[in-house]
Amino acid sequence: MTNSGSVSKFKRYYLFYGTDEYSKWNRVKDLVRAAIASGFEDFDCNYFAARGLDVANLINIACSAPVASPLRVVVIRDIDKLAPKGQELLEKFIPRIPEHTTIAMTSEKIDARKKLFKTLLKDIKACVAFNELTHDKAVEIVIKAAQAHKTQISPEAAAYLVESVGCNPGRLEQEVAKLAIAENNKVIQKADIAEMCGAGLSGTISDLPEKIIEGDLTGALILLHYLLLSKESEGSILYRLKEYFLRLNTIKLYNAPPPVVIRILGLNPLNTKLAENLSRHARKVSVTAITDCLHLIYESEIQLKSAGLAKDIILFDLVNRLGLVLK
Repeated sequence: MTNSGSVSKFKRYYLFYGTDEYSKWNRVKDLVRAAIASGFEDFDCNYFAARGLDVANLINIACSAPVASPLRVVVIRDIDKLAPKGQELLEKFIPRIPEHTTIAMTSEKIDARKKLFKTLLKDIKACVAFNELTHDKAVEIVIKAAQAHKTQISPEAAAYLVESVGCNPGRLEQEVAKLAIAENNKVIQKADIAEMCGAGLSGTISDLPEKIIEGDLTGALILLHYLLLSKESEGSILYRLKEYFLRLNTIKLYNAPPPVVIRILGLNPLNTKLAENLSRHARKVSVTAITDCLHLIYESEIQLKSAGLAKDIILFDLVNRLGLVLK
């Protein structure tokens, strides 16, 4: 999608669904870049979280003409969490979306029994699935990519890379290519990944929640600083924090030992260290603390989508607040 000033190539709505949050939000960003005039993002693009959303207010905004862009883009996150009355109102509005507006919706899953999703799925080309690879399959891709670059990567390092950057195959192959050049035929180890694919010797994005839970708040803030310097996106940082605390919540629910944790969370069997750390952290943290941390993360997600504080300030504040909850 490119910004040519024409609205005819844009659909009135898009539904991006699936478990791959990283790819869904990249697609949303692509849409915003294509439809919104540079410098007018705060005027012609509006972000909403579905939980507690006033749909009548959203409709009023969606009916407002853009200030300087070809389109007004209205983004609704997690529409599967929209209240029944909100879903009903939004479903009735879908066929009436003005030509100067497009609504981009995300959802982890879709329920085709609900009227809103039935209506959205009528235009199948407007609905795009983004489902992550399984952890095991992603590790296989890493190992094969290393072989294609005539180098090797240890199984532990391959699992660590997947945990660090996610299961997106394109991103994984890029990181392996970078590592292969840097290591020059040496077997790639976990320490190499921390240095080359993360924030230097401070670690990678997957180390951030562990530092917070371990009480190393200074280390967590230093790591966050270097992650931002290395151009790690704010969205991916929040996603990794949320994913870790959701995993802890699941472990608390099942009261599971590490071998069972691997199965429940779908972790790679080789990544026993991660399962052990998760189990240890789950024992250390209360359900109430986990819930409070998740609420703080959700609040920060909303703050990142609205005008106001700088994004780095929001993230530094979040890490400090998480540290206080877990103190």
